[in-house]
Amino acid sequence: MPSGSVFPVGTTTNSFTVTDASGNTATCSFTVTVNDSEAPTITCNANITTNNDNGVCGAAVSYTVTSTDNCAGQTIAQTSGLPSGSVFPAGTTTNSFTVTDASGNTATCSFTVTVNDAEAPSITCNTNITTNNDNGVCGAAVSYTVTSTDNCAGQTITQTSGLPSGSIFPIGTTTNAFTVTDAVAIQQRAALQ
Repeated sequence: MPSGSVFPVGTTTNSFTVTDASGNTATCSFTVTVNDSEAPTITCNANITTNNDNGVCGAAVSYTVTSTDNCAGQTIAQTSGLPSGSVFPAGTTTNSFTVTDASGNTATCSFTVTVNDAEAPSITCNTNITTNNDNGVCGAAVSYTVTSTDNCAGQTITQTSGLPSGSIFPIGTTTNAFTVTDAVAIQQRAALQ
């Protein structure tokens, strides 16, 4: 290539022949080697925070990661996290990426996807119970059930008033109240009498 040209990355051999007026010649050559020492650039999505999808312990999240380089041919590899469009679980997931150009230069970036569990658990109490006393007892043994569901496992039911199932309930009305709390402390209350 002529002097002053933009030589491509790699090795270019420049060869020349000189010819005098009598037709005698001589030759020479040299190489120009251009090393690509410029790292590519990579741009991650900004951190993402979202609420869970309805009825799911997570959320489908899409994102973009882009890169540029002075020489074509760079590739992006995900080193941690989940692919774009995946259902990310409740909590925080770190997504990391490395871009590598054709000369082996690299750059990295990362971002987080935080999925908040904003869905309250549900709780179902037994229907109200009316019964007669047990023979010879000033009360009655009563069993009941309380159940709960949630989009994310790990909810707990706490009795806040009344007596446990199977207890001897005294004559009169006893209110049994319960609270279900999921893993992120969203509560629902229910009561039976």
